[in-house]
Amino acid sequence: MAVLPLRDQSASSPSTSKRPRIVMAENSQYKQVLSTILAVILVFQMINLIEALLSQSNMDLVTAAIGLGICGLAILFNSLNMFMVASILLISVVDLGCGLMLLTTPMGLDVANLPVFDVLIVSELIAVSLLPAGSVFIVAACNITFIVADLLLQPHTPELHMLLNSTMVYNTVVQPVLLQIVVAAVTYIWVRSALKALARADRAEEIAELRRRERGIEHLSEVLTRAANGDRMMHAELRQSNVLWRLGNTLNLLLVRLRKALQSEQENKRLRGEIVRLNMALFEERRTNRLRTWQTRQQNQHERETPPD
Repeated sequence: MAVLPLRDQSASSPSTSKRPRIVMAENSQYKQVLSTILAVILVFQMINLIEALLSQSNMDLVTAAIGLGICGLAILFNSLNMFMVASILLISVVDLGCGLMLLTTPMGLDVANLPVFDVLIVSELIAVSLLPAGSVFIVAACNITFIVADLLLQPHTPELHMLLNSTMVYNTVVQPVLLQIVVAAVTYIWVRSALKALARADRAEEIAELRRRERGIEHLSEVLTRAANGDRMMHAELRQSNVLWRLGNTLNLLLVRLRKALQSEQENKRLRGEIVRLNMALFEERRTNRLRTWQTRQQNQHERETPPD
């Protein structure tokens, strides 16, 4: 028996906190479970239809046709991801099939029909598996009401009448009612425990994911801090499975461009220094040339002004 948390796409909130990948996985699981149950019920409905055709019973034909029609609606709603409606239709197929089987007996309710009451627990199993766990008690209450009403109101065969007036009345009435209660209580407790375990597992997974994100944020913060302190070769190292992987790649690209910009700036600074040095050397060279020219002129003038001996 599959245990699934309730999810009906027709009533789902757009503000759900689950990631789309998880939602798609849950929808796929629901479809698989519902499809399996539908396949089993369809097989029984087809068997009932074949028996009705062989027996040429109009009532059995109508019952099988109604069951197949409801199964067709359940398949439609399942394909539309309306899982709650499809689950309710499956429960209706089981209860309606058992009810019509009992109510259409030509001779009245007989001892041979009593085991059909036990088959009603199938609807409880479907309810507790696909609907909220508490819905199993609603289905059980409906089944118990039908059992008691059928035993009280439907005509009985002489064999069943004798059985009800004997000491076996406990097994006739109390046993199917008690079976409904026990199955509802046991499955409810089991499903609630399973859902709590699933919730704890989901919570643990969320905590682990938050811790991975926290480590990733701390790593990115350390990369930025070391890069700001002058470590030009620092870069982020995150796995592709990490949710911050894209941010880490963007940061690495930024750091690469920053290193290139710093290298360009250093190169420009070196070139500016070379230009200043060349300008100073050119200035000194011009200054020296001017000094030499002035000294030469002074010497020549002195020689012209000095008379020969």
